[in-house]
Amino acid sequence: MIPSEIKNEVELAAAFKNGDTAALNLLWKNNYKALVYFADQLVRNNLLSEDIVSETFVKLWKLRENFDNVPSIRSFLYVTVRNNCYDHLRSQEIHARIHKEILYTSDYVSEMNRDDYDMMYAEYIQQLYVQVKQLPERCREVFNMYFFDRLSTREIALALNLSEQTVRNQKTKAVAMLKSALLKKDILPVATLLHFFAVLCAVED
Repeated sequence: MIPSEIKNEVELAAAFKNGDTAALNLLWKNNYKALVYFADQLVRNNLLSEDIVSETFVKLWKLRENFDNVPSIRSFLYVTVRNNCYDHLRSQEIHARIHKEILYTSDYVSEMNRDDYDMMYAEYIQQLYVQVKQLPERCREVFNMYFFDRLSTREIALALNLSEQTVRNQKTKAVAMLKSALLKKDILPVATLLHFFAVLCAVED
């Protein structure tokens, strides 16, 4: 089936679900530019917007058997692009906070050349994410909601149906385990690492 043979959205959805690449191409043609514009309003980076939209179409194709109509396809495209943009923005905000705290809390770091700092920072970020994944499930859940989602103790307690004290205890446990694990890696000076956690992981009610 070629695009000219697809007469309406019912045929388009059916062809797409059956794995017809012509239908995929038609969906791309009809939605790509609008999706890039939509993404660019959020991330303000045209090349990144194009990458996000392209990756979204790859996901759509892999999940094509789950869609029965064109409106559900369009909904998936816009929701996925939006969520990927938000994930990018959140990641950038997190990295900016970490970068700022490391860079401005240590004379040792401020005296490093840019290449050495970038290498140290990349290694630290990698190890931070690795160690967070290795936390016990409840600790990991609370820490992610606090540190990455920036939720308050009360908001986390309500979301997880826990007492606020339990949330504080889990947060404290998570921070202690991360400190211990990262200190053993010897990536940052001890004083810098301790200050970093004191600033970013202080209890907020």
